[in-house]
Amino acid sequence: MRRLLGTSLMAGILALVAVMPVAAATKEDVTIVVTTTFDDQPDAFTAAGLPDCGSGLVYDGPANFAGTPRFGVFAGFKIFDCGNDTGFILRLNAKFNEEGSVGTWAVVSSWGSLAGLTGTGSLTGDPFDGGITDTYVGTVSV
Repeated sequence: MRRLLGTSLMAGILALVAVMPVAAATKEDVTIVVTTTFDDQPDAFTAAGLPDCGSGLVYDGPANFAGTPRFGVFAGFKIFDCGNDTGFILRLNAKFNEEGSVGTWAVVSSWGSLAGLTGTGSLTGDPFDGGITDTYVGTVSV
């Protein structure tokens, strides 16, 4: 009787586990636009596809620049502050010249309501006098 009860209980637990929904991160398309000015002030950004982060400020993190005869190379970090103790850090790799920039980005850290954020994508930059408008497009999961 005990054996039958134990076996029945185990079968019931396994059946329950089999039908329980699995918590999975949802992938979302994201677009972030930053008006980057070439000074030491933070830059403003707007975002679509990021929960609790429609806009904020971007700060420059550590970065390396290198130049070649045809283009420059940027490898570094940008810190996005959404306010309310929420934000994320992107690692950027881009090449640029007087016509603009192209590159890739990846989330390397996040906090607040975006804790656990992951994602990657591409970036393009369109220059203007004194700065560049950077557009980040990709997919994130929270």
